[in-house]
Amino acid sequence: MAKQSLPRPSLEHLHRLTDDTGLFQHAKFTIPLHSEGYTTDDNARALIVATKHYALYHKPETLQLLDRYLAFVLHSHNDDGTVKNFMDFDRTWHKAEPVSDALGRVIWAFGELLAQPPSLIYVPIAQERIDIAMPLIKKQYPRGMAYSILGLAGYLKQFPDAENVKSCMATAADLIASRFEENMKPDWPWFENILTYDNAMLPCALFTAGISLGDKKYIGIAKKICDFLLANIFTGKHFSFIGCQGWFPREGKKAQFDQQPIEAAGTILMLDAAYKATRDKKYLMLRQKAFNWFLGENDIGIPLYDSKSKGCGDGLGAEGVSLNEGAESTLSFLLGLLMMCEGKR
Repeated sequence: MAKQSLPRPSLEHLHRLTDDTGLFQHAKFTIPLHSEGYTTDDNARALIVATKHYALYHKPETLQLLDRYLAFVLHSHNDDGTVKNFMDFDRTWHKAEPVSDALGRVIWAFGELLAQPPSLIYVPIAQERIDIAMPLIKKQYPRGMAYSILGLAGYLKQFPDAENVKSCMATAADLIASRFEENMKPDWPWFENILTYDNAMLPCALFTAGISLGDKKYIGIAKKICDFLLANIFTGKHFSFIGCQGWFPREGKKAQFDQQPIEAAGTILMLDAAYKATRDKKYLMLRQKAFNWFLGENDIGIPLYDSKSKGCGDGLGAEGVSLNEGAESTLSFLLGLLMMCEGKR
């Protein structure tokens, strides 16, 4: 297949999915579903995307979106460091919520804002919220800790001498590494007996910790995990991510469908971090291949990116691409695209 050119990052579909409260969770085709409400997970991801987009393009309308997502995330963040995740269209929070990785994504979003603040007035806001949440980082599940490590890396870009942040990052990285060492098998170097969702963010976090702390131990572990994951998701020609219809249990069969855009975005971040940690150019080639999954280099040869709406289909199935373009899928595409654009600078 000919080399793909990068689309220009457009926030058109994010504008469509956003009202004066925040970003809607789901869409029917391109129309936001009010009945499904909002999540902090998505608004934190949207804050990351808006921060990156503004840092690259300095558009006033991007700053307006950034402020709206920041307001939502601040409203979700309790003074004890915990977060509320699900909000109905009438702006009421769900009282009983399933366990989520929302706290980790919130810390990541605040860290991104610290690393690339549109102006200095954002710095104390984000710093205060991470400071409040830091004691809870080590209590999360591994993926929540992984997202948090990316947020702490952003904190250190603004405050490189923050020893308490370095200590917190090392604790989280050690917990992830210990989980890996306790559960890995010679034929299955992974954290548990099944590969599920957003897998690439775990090695991504260890690469990031290794870079931020100057610790080659984390980079060595991350590379081992990264290469194992790549062996199971890259065919040699294109990426074929683990489908959510069954996942990939050890000694079982990898589910081919439905493949989710979040997997492509996480893989792009992992490969970007792998290159920065190792300077091995094979990771740059693979990063491009991971992005091209959105553009049609995938198992069925159909793009998930919608060039008309500027959104992204919710998944890749055996019979085609989902016509629904919700928040997570569109944000995954935009995050992957913005990472590629940053890499071109």
